[in-house]
Amino acid sequence: MTRGPLAGSGEPPLEIDEDRARDLLQGELAKSEYTQASPTWLDLWIDDFWNWVNDILQPIDGVPGGLSPIALVLGAIVVLAVIALLVGRPILVQRARRGAALSPDLFDGDERSAQELRASAAAAGARGDFETAVIEQFRALARAVHDRTVIALSPGMTATAVAAATTSAFPGQATGLQRAARSFNAARYLGLGASEDDWLALRDVDSSLQAAKPVALTSFAGRAS
Repeated sequence: MTRGPLAGSGEPPLEIDEDRARDLLQGELAKSEYTQASPTWLDLWIDDFWNWVNDILQPIDGVPGGLSPIALVLGAIVVLAVIALLVGRPILVQRARRGAALSPDLFDGDERSAQELRASAAAAGARGDFETAVIEQFRALARAVHDRTVIALSPGMTATAVAAATTSAFPGQATGLQRAARSFNAARYLGLGASEDDWLALRDVDSSLQAAKPVALTSFAGRAS
């Protein structure tokens, strides 16, 4: 039997039904002191984040040393960085050397005479080193026309510029001079090597220039006679 409250006491009944109890509980939890104490979405997110960090830091079963996944990932990154450094450094050095080789003096400080350069080219050709033969033969050609004051060599002058300047004095050799410059550039700068035909063609041009008179000198001699 349910006992009611004492008349005039003002106190709630000692026994209440289920619905009344649920209403009282919901009303109590709705009070500000309870809602303010509840975790916010940020609190929940931070808890989830640290739980995730703790999980990835746990050692992996069966892995020597009990390494964690994050340690393995960091180790892999370090290994890849070292490999990239070892592989990339020779490439950068090669590119730097190639870039430096694109604008040097045609002779690289070589002071040998045309005759000495021709002899070096012939020796290289005899042993099958046609790359060196082409380089030395073109330098001999350039040294010879410079010594004859047909052209004036200057620091940084390219093989193409030498061929163009020489063609102005020997227009009949234009085709051979252009090929000579291409052969020199391919062998000296581009690393494409050279063939025996390249060297022989360049040697023939050099020989033809030795036997020919520059157009400017021929015209001058005609006016003087």
